[in-house]
Amino acid sequence: MPVTRPPATPAPPDRPTPPSAAPPNSTANRRTTTPPPAHAATPTPLDVAVGAGTVTAEPWVLWETLIAATQRWTTQPADALRNNHGITVYDYRLLRLLARTPRPMRKAVTHTALDLPPRSLDHSITRLADRGYLTVTGRGTEKRLAITDYGIELLEAVIDTLRTATAEPATALPPRDRTVLVTLLNRLRH
Repeated sequence: MPVTRPPATPAPPDRPTPPSAAPPNSTANRRTTTPPPAHAATPTPLDVAVGAGTVTAEPWVLWETLIAATQRWTTQPADALRNNHGITVYDYRLLRLLARTPRPMRKAVTHTALDLPPRSLDHSITRLADRGYLTVTGRGTEKRLAITDYGIELLEAVIDTLRTATAEPATALPPRDRTVLVTLLNRLRH
């Protein structure tokens, strides 16, 4: 039998603490009312395994599943990027974006495309430019970014590392399912 939220029972009336038992300036001397919990009229099954039955249609189950999968999938590859190449996931995403564009890209466009916090994007740009992986031209709103040949070499090595770091979890899904998953996740991004 699934565990559900117990039916709402009337709350006992709030009783202030007798003044002699509470400190003089304490909130215990004031009468307070506790608002009733806001929850759905129908009970929510709380012990349902993610992916079981009709609960999968619930947005919170989708969120929970994505968080769990993200934690599993991101930790090892992120560590591999940091330990083997000295870059972050944000750095990697920026290099991948720039590698797919034939000419320098405006910084504002990279910000929109990657949806990174501005400070994180600035740190990635500075770090990668200082190491020679990308070039920065222009000023202010006309700032443009381009990957260098050295950046392309790094990206090729990074992708080899990521193939190794993601091989074990990826084999849990056949290639067709991986393709479907990538398509669905890309739809959620936009």
